[in-house]
Amino acid sequence: RGCSRPTPTRRTRSAAIRASPGARTRGREGYTAAPSVYRTRRAIGVSRAGRPRRRRLLPLLRATFDDGDGVPFFALSDASRASELRADADAIAALQTRRDAVLLPTTSGKSWVLEVRRARSGAGAGSDADAEDASFAESASFVAAEARLASLPDELLAGRDLSFMGFRGADGAPLFTTDVPSSADDDPMAYATRKAVADNYASMRRQRLQTGASAGEASLADVLSRIRVADAKAVGPMMSRDDAGVLAAAQALTSWQRNNKFCSRCGSPNKLVKSGHKAQCTRINDDKCRGAAYPTLMPAVLTLCTCGEYALLARNSKWPRGFYSCLAGFVDQSESLEQAAAREVIEESGIGIVPGSATYVASQPWPFPCQLMVGFRAEVAAIAVGGEERSDGAGAGEASLPASRSERPSFPARFLSPPNPTLDRNELRDARWFHKDWLRAQLGKNVDPRETPGAGEIPEGEIALPGRHAMARALIERWVEEDENGPETSIDADARSPAAWTPSAVGMESGMPPPLRPDTNRSFAFAVVEFTVTDATAGAPTTLQPVLRLNATGGGGAPTVNDHARLADAATREGAKHGALRSRVIGGGQLCFRGGEVSESAEYDDDREPRLVVTVRNGGGGESGGAQTKCADFEVVAALVRRAYPMHDMLTPGAFGAPGSADSKVYQY
Repeated sequence: RGCSRPTPTRRTRSAAIRASPGARTRGREGYTAAPSVYRTRRAIGVSRAGRPRRRRLLPLLRATFDDGDGVPFFALSDASRASELRADADAIAALQTRRDAVLLPTTSGKSWVLEVRRARSGAGAGSDADAEDASFAESASFVAAEARLASLPDELLAGRDLSFMGFRGADGAPLFTTDVPSSADDDPMAYATRKAVADNYASMRRQRLQTGASAGEASLADVLSRIRVADAKAVGPMMSRDDAGVLAAAQALTSWQRNNKFCSRCGSPNKLVKSGHKAQCTRINDDKCRGAAYPTLMPAVLTLCTCGEYALLARNSKWPRGFYSCLAGFVDQSESLEQAAAREVIEESGIGIVPGSATYVASQPWPFPCQLMVGFRAEVAAIAVGGEERSDGAGAGEASLPASRSERPSFPARFLSPPNPTLDRNELRDARWFHKDWLRAQLGKNVDPRETPGAGEIPEGEIALPGRHAMARALIERWVEEDENGPETSIDADARSPAAWTPSAVGMESGMPPPLRPDTNRSFAFAVVEFTVTDATAGAPTTLQPVLRLNATGGGGAPTVNDHARLADAATREGAKHGALRSRVIGGGQLCFRGGEVSESAEYDDDREPRLVVTVRNGGGGESGGAQTKCADFEVVAALVRRAYPMHDMLTPGAFGAPGSADSKVYQY
């Protein structure tokens, strides 16, 4: 009894079936799921929004977080758990004798999967079934390795713990799982299971060889060679959501069983009951111990921190260069999920969220090995920079600032910027703020290199995000795609007035957008510009937040007088074109971009990797003969540069002289 399969004698089978008259039909009636719209859309190559799919992005699009049905990826979506049957040993025994009963084998906490061969054109590949299989092969690289229980020898199954997983929604087949000690052919159970997988025509139909051959014509040796033992988390994104969900559940259950063979109270052996979903101490009748264990679940929080139009993403030391995701961590004892979200963010990044801003978004089971990821959105308060240093003088470059802040005119702070992260090097290698527009341009550019073999390195200056099956990707995409006409929550919206025209935050002197990744050793003159416009509601003049304008210099040297003059003239033309009352350059300098450099003074080994660097020379002049210009507030310059180039680290050469003196903010080039 329990969850062990008895020797299937005629008397046992008939008695078990009589004890559970509805066992044969329970899986077929009442648990049948509707046809998957996901596969239908995939077959015709149309996205959920009705747009044609871009074929080069198929590795990204083959798995989505919830597929529009609200059920997250890795959740058991194509099966009814039928947990009410777990304690009914007779019903479970009857289900094991059904001809359509399916076994999902695992080995050492990993799942058995079957590699899918890609379709190829040729004779015999024109039938409807072949077309359906070709579509499936384009959207998945693996399927679940399924063995019919009826195909396995009775002597190998006798007394073996078979855990009941539920009924498959597509055909009502009862699903079981068990841990096979080895996947090698020298183990009798492993050999029989591998052969049963290969002989399972139902499984072979789902992954039919794409050569025009029917399932019956598939080579047994070829199918055996394509059986793999892999982690469900790794191969899940390359499977259908139905297979990924059921394998994740099976792998989590058998992993828990492997780790609970003995009682945690007295050390006595445990036995599995309730069809494998409870481990009971064998000293149950002893008053000294009544220990019982149930499948464990490890809750963890995943938090997308936003600061207006910026999102905080990070990477740990185990991830490839250029791969970023949301901050995450496990929940402590006696801690709410919201408290865990706030604690993990400040522990890893040194940034505190606004109290009470952590808002639940979604959850997702994660087979690592049995986590439940709980997704949150949280707000971070922006810091004001640069506003008190602005001069009210008219014209470009006029009026040097007083030596001390106390002597300078007081203006309301109008430029808001996210706070700088302070990393915990034991947790993170890097954490950066990314603007919404920059992230929007990165979506779909690069695949997760951990999940896509042969993807290659992520280009410098770009990032890769988790696959679309992951909740972290869903949180980022939903935030990026939020209605821009909705409530004003961005830093830029807080800082700007309701004017009819909003200048781009960073742009070229010609009016074109800045290059996404400037060439190495490319130099630009920059100017920080303020535009004064008429408030669209009150009709009064109002000054917008500063913007950055760039102009490429010749030869990579110091900016000349003509470079800065062109920037000032371009700012005047831009303001006049849009009806600005005044256009004023409040400072400038030079940006020099470099790439692929390795820090020679890196304090941590993790820092010894190629990095993109931009040298910010705020101001001008020096012995090289460069044109001298007024220095802008560096915090404003840094915030604007980070907006356009978040993957560049900034270097600032030292300045000579005290602020406000005759030789202040003069740099050697």
